[in-house]
Amino acid sequence: MYLTLIVFSLYFSYIDFIEHKIRNKSLLISFLCFLVISLIQGDALHPTSALVTIALSPILLRFRVGAGDIKLFAVFATFFLPSSLDVALDCIYVFSAIATLFTITTAVLQRSLQSNIALAPAICGAYIWCAS
Repeated sequence: MYLTLIVFSLYFSYIDFIEHKIRNKSLLISFLCFLVISLIQGDALHPTSALVTIALSPILLRFRVGAGDIKLFAVFATFFLPSSLDVALDCIYVFSAIATLFTITTAVLQRSLQSNIALAPAICGAYIWCAS
């Protein structure tokens, strides 16, 4: 399951970095792959974590987080984020650190905060950190 997370994370990070878009088809394929692997391995699902992510989506959208990024959060939360405050806070801290690094790098390289920032690498990095 962890290897699958890394493979999909590399894919989503690359696509988001290049296209600034995470396609629903890719999210659905990843969800189905994770679901099949979870069922085969008997891993627990965490629908509450996904529902919390979806419930927070209006706030995230206000901060101009893309809908694809929010759906990626929800897919990964379903499989890798137990309903534990400690784990959720760890995930948020790691996401914030990586996103801040990407924001500063983008601002320096493009001399603007107006450009799109690929958040998939930060999302994926946070879930890889929390899943390990």
